Amino acid sequence: LLGTIEGYLDIIFKLQQRSGWIGPDTDRSDFWSRMPFLMALAQYHESLPDSQQGRKQLVESVAYRFFMQVEERLQQATSVTSWSSYRAHDLIWSIHYFVDQLPIESKKGQWMLDVASLLHHLAFPWNEDWFNSSRFPQSAVVIDTLQTHGVNNAQAVKHGVVWGRQSGDPSKGFEESWLAWSQIQRYHGQPHGAFGADEHLAGRMPSRGTELCTVVESMWSLVLTAQLATRDQDAVKALDALEQLAFNALPGSLSDDLWSHPYLQLANSFQALSNEPDHIWTHDGPQSAMYGLEPNYPCCTSNFHQGYPKFTANLFFERPESKEIISAIWAPSIMQSKSIGATVELKTGYPFATSVEYWIHNEEAFVLKIRVPEFLRQDPRTLKVQRDGQLVQWKLLEGFLAFEIPARGARQAQPAIQLDFQVEPVTNKSPEGSTVRLGPLLMALDLEEHRQLVRQHPYKAADWDTSSAASWPVALPKTPSFGPVQRRSSFAAKPLQHDAEGCPLQLQLQMLQLSSQQWPEMHMAPTMPPEVHTSGQLVNRTLLPYACTSIRISAFPTADGAVSHWV
Repeated sequence: LLGTIEGYLDIIFKLQQRSGWIGPDTDRSDFWSRMPFLMALAQYHESLPDSQQGRKQLVESVAYRFFMQVEERLQQATSVTSWSSYRAHDLIWSIHYFVDQLPIESKKGQWMLDVASLLHHLAFPWNEDWFNSSRFPQSAVVIDTLQTHGVNNAQAVKHGVVWGRQSGDPSKGFEESWLAWSQIQRYHGQPHGAFGADEHLAGRMPSRGTELCTVVESMWSLVLTAQLATRDQDAVKALDALEQLAFNALPGSLSDDLWSHPYLQLANSFQALSNEPDHIWTHDGPQSAMYGLEPNYPCCTSNFHQGYPKFTANLFFERPESKEIISAIWAPSIMQSKSIGATVELKTGYPFATSVEYWIHNEEAFVLKIRVPEFLRQDPRTLKVQRDGQLVQWKLLEGFLAFEIPARGARQAQPAIQLDFQVEPVTNKSPEGSTVRLGPLLMALDLEEHRQLVRQHPYKAADWDTSSAASWPVALPKTPSFGPVQRRSSFAAKPLQHDAEGCPLQLQLQMLQLSSQQWPEMHMAPTMPPEVHTSGQLVNRTLLPYACTSIRISAFPTADGAVSHWV
């Protein structure tokens, strides 16, 4: 991978202008189109081993020269407008990254912080003029602007914490970022953890779409919000939100082989076709729901790949000054800390399995802090903790378990820490429909999807029409009775499939069959889940994790008169 990347980077480095500008200079105010490259450059720099100091210095030189040109343009009264204004804190984050590579008292570092300050004060003030303003829309927007743009809002969530790091008030920074996310969720939140944004903010109706770029940009903003929080109780809120996106919204918008995706995913939909001229979303074209190589617009094809790499790179955090390693989100991973001198391997099939093991090899003592997921914090009765094979009492503090790990040079024959728990389905009711959750997983109705090839692209890329073979208008009984959770016996095989056939678990229940009059469609999509005050025919149906579906119903009506008994 590095070899492939470096071929392209060398060309870009070679063509950097003498002034420091990167790429064609067709618009002196177009800082935005360079921002994704600067963030990618930071990731590349981070991946280089210490043995490649020359290469690291080259990357730093390219970045520093570009920042000099940014400063020169700003001092010449070049405007920070359009996308550059609304996304300026992506560039400020990049500046901060390269400042971190310099000695603390470096004059170059202070100069770069001055450039960041200038950018901040020329950029759009998201919190003052939007998230904390009466102008913030409380329903789907009709008149769209750059402020209403879904991806802009997702990126703007990081605005507070990024600037809070430099302003000297990180607590205020977290408050601003969390206010931003809370406002978005309150008025536009969707069952899968992201928010309604079919290009622009689209409200809470489950049949309105969410752009894939919005999902991955939200994930990155939440990573930084958690990383830069000053209190564990604040970090845990951002990590809860991040987990919902990583295990629901992101995989629910990708094909199993990652060669196709929709521009818009919908929490409730019964088809995803290559041409839908009569569609419920309002700001994007007729191909937006199709799974394909680059439906509607190619930005998501270029951008979706940042989601999981940045997520996996932040499964663990560390605080070297207090010798703490923080397990932020459970997923199979290995963390090696040079500063603490420890290797922590996390073995788990989570979010599908119900056991988590920490295998530790360390030369020095340290504290391991483990975030407990939200569903277990709300009902921790089934949580059992073993330390070196022995059951121990445990205590949650601000959402985390903490263990003092003594130095242990030899590899152990058993996990140092093991957590076991049980997960039962839980229903949640809201005005936008009732949902079923199994731990962190949003469950969705299996529509027995049928895919038909529309167009074959090079390699394995293709465009597909996806339709449902099963009936979609169903309601949850008021008191649903679920069958046993069916899990695969082993999670050792990687990667796990997330299509319907290879899905790691499923759940059966009886649901009330509805007619098309009881739950009609509108613009080829389900309407808002209605209130159902009737009893009727109960049918056995299967729920799959949202991530295992391409089209699905995940927000249901609740039938007050229906009684379900699972046999």
